Amino acid sequence: MHEKLIIRKADRGDIKKIFALSNDPIVRKASFNSNPISWEEHCAWFERQSGSGNSYFYIVEDNEKNFIAQVRFSTEDSENRISISISPDFRGKGLAEEIIRKTSLKTGLRSIAAYIKPDNIPSIKSFTGAGYKITEKNSSCIKALYVRPVYIIAEMSANHCGNFELAKEIIKAAREAGADAVKVQTYTADTLTINCDNEEFRINDKNSLWNGENLYSLYQKAYTPWEWQGELKKYADETGIDFFSTPFDFTAVDFLESINVPMYKIASFEAIDYPLIKYAAGLGKPMIISTGISSLREIEKAIETCKAAGNNDITLLKCTSAYPAEIEDMNLITIKDMIERFGPLGVKTGLSDHSMSIIPSITAVAMGATVIEKHFTLDRALGGADSGFSLNKQEFTAMVQAVRDTEKSLGTVNYDINWQNRKFARSLYVVKDIKAGEKFTPENVRSIRPSNGLHPEYYEQIIGKTAKKDYKFATKLTMEDIE
Repeated sequence: MHEKLIIRKADRGDIKKIFALSNDPIVRKASFNSNPISWEEHCAWFERQSGSGNSYFYIVEDNEKNFIAQVRFSTEDSENRISISISPDFRGKGLAEEIIRKTSLKTGLRSIAAYIKPDNIPSIKSFTGAGYKITEKNSSCIKALYVRPVYIIAEMSANHCGNFELAKEIIKAAREAGADAVKVQTYTADTLTINCDNEEFRINDKNSLWNGENLYSLYQKAYTPWEWQGELKKYADETGIDFFSTPFDFTAVDFLESINVPMYKIASFEAIDYPLIKYAAGLGKPMIISTGISSLREIEKAIETCKAAGNNDITLLKCTSAYPAEIEDMNLITIKDMIERFGPLGVKTGLSDHSMSIIPSITAVAMGATVIEKHFTLDRALGGADSGFSLNKQEFTAMVQAVRDTEKSLGTVNYDINWQNRKFARSLYVVKDIKAGEKFTPENVRSIRPSNGLHPEYYEQIIGKTAKKDYKFATKLTMEDIE
């Protein structure tokens, strides 16, 4: 299948000025063919490859294909492998590292291996610069492994308290705390509900922070003004953090498209609004969907809706829709089931954590979550509709560090031997002088440290055999002694 790889103008300036490929009828010496071919032929070749089981990524800017690289991965021997081929027209422009990093993230895979020839110094530099670590090296091949970092979202929601400058401070603080993205919500009271004070339009839950609130009134107080959001995204881009939002109706999606957000989040309570999901998914950007109030069938329907719209970049967030959520109600084991159930469909899994603890986020990462969403505030004392279940900067920083440490501790599947410490493992030694003709017995042969002698697996083979020579105390046994 083909996937769009977006490199934003904020990252690379005007893509068309750099590449200028869509206006060029010839792709010279493209990587898969030494003969000049037309742009149309090049695209047709990509289409023919779509049934091969691999994925092919291409650059898209302003909805136009601007070919720059071919990236594919497979699951050969249970190992995902990535290979990149850049058209000669674009080599030497310093773009490879960015392409590798972004395509590696785009796949959604937790780990990907790249195999590089030792003399291909530019590729080695590009892969390592993109976050790959060299794990194996010999005269014929270098293996570099990428482990996808967990994507951490700081949810601002209503914690700006209606103050634009405070919203900017939250974005800056989220970046400093280590978040990858800051998220807001795009709605008005009228796009969420109607102005009615009937009992059914009130929150009647003594455990809720909003108990007794009228829905329309609550949303009027909590919404983020739309006229702010373009400026907030611009500020976030300048600050170096992603900015996106949760749309609650078609008009919100249209507005967010106009400010070019990089992805869409569907809230728990809208996860059963399939027309909304279809509308947002049809734009081809990554979709994140919380599952807090959806049945299994409804979750499956949400996935089907995205895929039917041609969107396969889907992340489900396990969510306990309580504010705040109690630890004992989190049921995080569901994450493992979601990964096993939906992973084969290419769907990623994460956690939207409404608890006041950082433990659920750490646990989720250990279970394989690739996205963590957590509410963020500068100070709970400032108020705000969501402040009661939001972490402050110090707490959020501690969560991010704990998540990153968890990632490091998870590492990759590895049965390699630590030979430095292996020398202190056990092996077979003579622990009592033995004369030629005597038997090897449990009294004169033992499995002890260090490991310089015969492997302990040969213990039963040597016991009872006759010694062919004299052995001094502390002599290590070898294969010659059991032959």
